[in-house]
Amino acid sequence: MNTLPPEGDLRPATRERQRAELMAIVEHESADARPRRLLVPLAAAAAIALIAGAAIAVPALRDHKSAGPAGNPTPAALGVRTAFEPIDRAKQAALTKECGDNLTYSPPSRQIAGFRATNPPADAVATQFVVMYVIDGWKFCGYDANGKRSTGGHNKQGAPMVAPVEMNGAGGGSYVEGVARITITPLGGRPYEADLQHGFFYASVPNVPFAGRGTDSTPMEYMVRAYDASGALIYTSPRTRGERQARDARCAVDATGEEFLRPMPPGFRIDSPTGPNLSTRHPAPGMPDPKTCIRAQTWNWLR
Repeated sequence: MNTLPPEGDLRPATRERQRAELMAIVEHESADARPRRLLVPLAAAAAIALIAGAAIAVPALRDHKSAGPAGNPTPAALGVRTAFEPIDRAKQAALTKECGDNLTYSPPSRQIAGFRATNPPADAVATQFVVMYVIDGWKFCGYDANGKRSTGGHNKQGAPMVAPVEMNGAGGGSYVEGVARITITPLGGRPYEADLQHGFFYASVPNVPFAGRGTDSTPMEYMVRAYDASGALIYTSPRTRGERQARDARCAVDATGEEFLRPMPPGFRIDSPTGPNLSTRHPAPGMPDPKTCIRAQTWNWLR
């Protein structure tokens, strides 16, 4: 448990900077909040009242690319912060092997990182994570308190990402450069601050039972928000099933704008002997105007 330093340990300028950072985030959270989340800015206001006598804890194991540039620090967190610590090499090796489906690869897979949450909620989806390199990409796996794989994701350099953040499973996913802060809010709960490492983000979040397909108004189990280094909100995940379906229905092109990512050409069949015509310069009949489509970004970590 961290012990708060006495008031004299913080310089007045430091206290004022931290106060300003918290106030900026309160404004962002308030502008985008639903009624049930009004407690978040109120809790932040209470934190501001305490700032005069307490320093803000900095999470361990931060990836250098997730931090803001010098002189423009990543805003202080308002949500529940997951504290991580490294797991020992033997445990990391065992989990990495399981994450690789207990297979032997050529060239061999490689361990990248392994860490565990020191303060997970009682019903956490995942309490420990490993990151590995396998074949031509990077993969992360999360494990619950019983050591069972409960979440995970995979990405490779240059892969397209239609949104700046993609949650691959409860408590984890991928993000693009430019994202400095990510929060994950379980349905009906408080936001959890994610830790950003190696192009993936991780948080030990409570389990929210899957509600099934539901209706268009059925809320999503988790909401993800992303912020840039200045604290500006740059992404909010769909709030309902209907909103998710509407986003998924929008056409998208790759980062170059030269190839459709979705939809597939009308009439295309998976068992077709030739691949689909996805060119935006010479589109197949029935394809949308590429200028109306979302342009993807690319996942370019660990270069």
